Amino acid sequence: MLVVKRKCVAGLLIAALLWAACGIGLLGMWNSRAAMAGIAPIMRGHSGFSNVSLMFNVDWGEEHLAAILDILKEKGAHVTFFPTGSWAEKNPGILTRMVVEGHEVGNHGAVHSHVETMSKENLQRLIRSGEERIFLACGARPSRLFAPPYGEWNDQTVAYAVEMGYHTVLWTVDTMDWRLPPPEAVWKRALAGAVPGALILLHPTEPTASALPLIIDGLREKGYTLTTVSDVVAGGSR
Repeated sequence: MLVVKRKCVAGLLIAALLWAACGIGLLGMWNSRAAMAGIAPIMRGHSGFSNVSLMFNVDWGEEHLAAILDILKEKGAHVTFFPTGSWAEKNPGILTRMVVEGHEVGNHGAVHSHVETMSKENLQRLIRSGEERIFLACGARPSRLFAPPYGEWNDQTVAYAVEMGYHTVLWTVDTMDWRLPPPEAVWKRALAGAVPGALILLHPTEPTASALPLIIDGLREKGYTLTTVSDVVAGGSR
């Protein structure tokens, strides 16, 4: 009985030490952003700051991007664009303008492909090729943010991206602008879903260009600061 009691006491002491270590973050099991990034995509940035980000996935719609960039410049707003590598190759001038005007450029993959069932080799090739094509098109490498086409992901795809130093990014608010609704529907969805740290998904469409001034003004009236995805995730601002 004495031996059993000693083993029980030892077990309880070990358990208590492990619990305390977790509580203060020594094991990084509860409070580590890096650990969480390894098992799930980023769907919202830091909620402790009044920052939000407009993020544009770009694989088409170049005919609307000049107007969108003009509005962003006039409003003094910076956003994050996620172009595919194939789009970047075809539109180096627009991509270069994004970079020159201070916008963040992420990685939407080499082409707009379904990734959920991709092997590790194919997914990492998709990301790597997207990065290289963006670099060749504008002379700047994208940030280490991967917006998967179609918003597809699973634990494996996120882990494969992390191995390459990339965080997978989805969104907090989907404006559904790719369905080409009236501009009013786009800006109402954007504003209704805004919360601290929100990532607001947009695409280069005509309704989006029309709604963009109202989105920017409306978010600022609500007290939000518009900045890039990287800044929103980190909790900082430009």
